[in-house]
Amino acid sequence: MAAGLIYYDYKLSRESFVQSAIATARANALEIDKELAVVESALVALSTSPSFTSGDLKAFDAQARKLGARQNIFNIVLEDAGGQQLMNTFLPYGQPLPRNPDDLMLKYVLERDETVNSSLFIGPVSARHIVSVGIPVRDGKGKRYALTATIAAERFEAVLRQQSYPAHWITSVLDRNGLIVARSRDMKRFMGTSAIPQVRQRMHRQPEGAFETETLDGVPILAVMSKAGKSEWTVAIGIPLDRLSAEMNRKLWSLVLATAGLLGSSLFFAWLVGARIRRSLRGLIPPALALGAGERVEPASHGLREADDVAEAMAKASAMLREAKHQATHDVLTGIANRAMFTEFLARQLAIASRSLAQLSVLYLDLDNFKTINDTHGHAVGDALLISATGRLTAQLRKADMAARLGGDEFAVVLCDAGAAETATVVDKLVKLMAEPYRLAGLELQAAASIGVAVFPESGATVESLLAAADQAMYTAKAARKQVRRASSQDDAQSRPGGNYLG
Repeated sequence: MAAGLIYYDYKLSRESFVQSAIATARANALEIDKELAVVESALVALSTSPSFTSGDLKAFDAQARKLGARQNIFNIVLEDAGGQQLMNTFLPYGQPLPRNPDDLMLKYVLERDETVNSSLFIGPVSARHIVSVGIPVRDGKGKRYALTATIAAERFEAVLRQQSYPAHWITSVLDRNGLIVARSRDMKRFMGTSAIPQVRQRMHRQPEGAFETETLDGVPILAVMSKAGKSEWTVAIGIPLDRLSAEMNRKLWSLVLATAGLLGSSLFFAWLVGARIRRSLRGLIPPALALGAGERVEPASHGLREADDVAEAMAKASAMLREAKHQATHDVLTGIANRAMFTEFLARQLAIASRSLAQLSVLYLDLDNFKTINDTHGHAVGDALLISATGRLTAQLRKADMAARLGGDEFAVVLCDAGAAETATVVDKLVKLMAEPYRLAGLELQAAASIGVAVFPESGATVESLLAAADQAMYTAKAARKQVRRASSQDDAQSRPGGNYLG
């Protein structure tokens, strides 16, 4: 029985070691996803730049160069749907740029309408191993583009250097095609080469696992691998079998010798240790499921360093994903919805209104004198004015309504289930409230709002037609020095000063 228990403990220790190694590979895979997500988040933040939405590519190019320097990005490229590069930070701004309608990265980004990470490839200009991260973007007119960042493969080698591996472990980062992107040892020798066939076959069949094989240079190893959920890249850890067997054998003989005098206590202690490891690993299941479901994951201690590292990595990944999602749908300055979120919300409300034969209204607001105030008193005062105006605007809305900043000093509002009478009430309140003086930084400023109103279905039945009608009505009101104007399908709307709303 003692020999059987010793042998069982040997197998259990090996299994626990393998599971611990898989947990380490999983944590490293999350770090790779995190590294790519950092680049993606930087691109998402860059795409919200007013310079891009307004079409000022020179200013946008300058912002992209600063971002690339801060984030260690090799270059940033903006391409239209036809493959024409409009900006490439690798080249001076204004230099003629190539057009490649067969760019696979561009096709993937536009067809899938989501973030796409490339596999490892050699840059045609830089002649070095690089990886691209591309996101779909739309300008202020809704035109589609691809915004792509290129990073050097050495960036992932730096990620591996930050991990606390035993000296004899060999860790590799593999792209979706099984090419070695980074390696903890002999990086220059193996970068860009294919992983061993067994690893390539298994990475396409299962997300993680362990098996015995040989390295590219013929060393027998225990291969442990885990695939990152988002990028679908794989982290493979090779542990030399001779070192692993030597460590296992030393433990076995130590246990045999100790069992001679301390059989009962040693077996009980081994059982406690194994149970603790199992509990720690099982404790990672709920946060892993929560991360996959997009829920918040809080850091927690599981009593095992590797498990705690994985739990902390999942908590960081959860926070990063939630922050990236928030930045993609909200205005950075005011905190309210941005154009993308507003358009999606309006489309959903139009579908509901069409089915229930209900009405809704769209308001398009522009702050009068904002440019003068911003130029005269500086951007800090201008930003404070926009934040204060946002507070006044949202204070008059119901929970079912939505306000968004479309760019600059332009705002839009959706009033759900609101006809002409309800809209008139809200508009009158907004006109009066927005016309009140703003007291900012010791200044008293006047910045009333010009408001254009479009009502569904009279003024339009689609997102584009309603926004266009409200926008035109706002510019008509501003040109006529009226504060409010309502759009109509006959284009015969009337308005009067003082903020009163007319149908």
